[in-house]
Amino acid sequence: MIHEIFIIKEGGQCLLRKSVSDSEKIRIDEDLFSSFTSAISSFASELKETVQSIELMHCKLVFFSFEKLLLIAVSEKFDDNLDVQRKLALLANDFRRKFNQCITTWSGNLTDFNGFEERIVSLLSHSQAISHLS
Repeated sequence: MIHEIFIIKEGGQCLLRKSVSDSEKIRIDEDLFSSFTSAISSFASELKETVQSIELMHCKLVFFSFEKLLLIAVSEKFDDNLDVQRKLALLANDFRRKFNQCITTWSGNLTDFNGFEERIVSLLSHSQAISHLS
């Protein structure tokens, strides 16, 4: 189960954060989180590598990079990385399509991305409904 989604612009600015569960044990400071994950991703890039995921004691962070955006899901440790990355890829495409111009000229106003939270909830609830049928 995915608990939170972060959409981070190259450079470490968090454009959007959406919590999709009530789990209190996985609350994260978004500034610290976006700076940390952006730095890890940049470090991996310097080594000509990519970060797929980081596993912690109670959860894992699943990464997906797309056209100067970094999408990260905070999910359960047992979640399949490829499945989570497919969901992040769909969100990345939708986000880029909807906000392409805004991302390029973004002035720091987080309300520019209002409305995309519903897309995140829709995609994740649809995916979870399908996985329960399997």
